[in-house]
Amino acid sequence: MQLVNKVRSFLVDQNYYIDIYENNIHIFHYIDIMKLQNEEIILQMDGFRLILTGENFRVKRLENREILVSGLLKNIVFER
Repeated sequence: MQLVNKVRSFLVDQNYYIDIYENNIHIFHYIDIMKLQNEEIILQMDGFRLILTGENFRVKRLENREILVSGLLKNIVFER
């Protein structure tokens, strides 16, 4: 249970928010887009980089510090 609480606390931080749905990833409050390709997206977040790998990534919505991506998500890495 402690691991679940740590992951929940990490994902529901007030500085950012990440929603993962079937074939969609919605990320709020990123700082910069470092890489945006069909199979990899790297976002600079507050204090870490968020690395998404998968297939057929397409940006469905892009607004100020908010991005909605569709595609097949295979892996997420939080790199500090």
